[in-house]
Amino acid sequence: MAMILYRCADCGYRANVLGPGHVDGGIKYQTMICRSCKLVVDSVVARHVPSESGIDTPGVHWQEVAAQCPHCSGGGLLPWPATHPCPRCGGEMDDR
Repeated sequence: MAMILYRCADCGYRANVLGPGHVDGGIKYQTMICRSCKLVVDSVVARHVPSESGIDTPGVHWQEVAAQCPHCSGGGLLPWPATHPCPRCGGEMDDR
């Protein structure tokens, strides 16, 4: 998995994340902001699960799951906007 390092020029906060819409091994991740711990995190948002179809061949579909912070296990996550605001100071984070 290739990680992207983002840094806030204003406060120095750093986040090493997968980036938007990453899929790995049947798991979908989304980069989000945890409102509780004020971190940018990658959270699982969907998993591939087997499904029964009307014919003899089983299929697979995406099942959405409730996003949780991998640090505090809280559910107060918001998608990280494309403008990449720092969750700590509100400054702009970039991937230099």
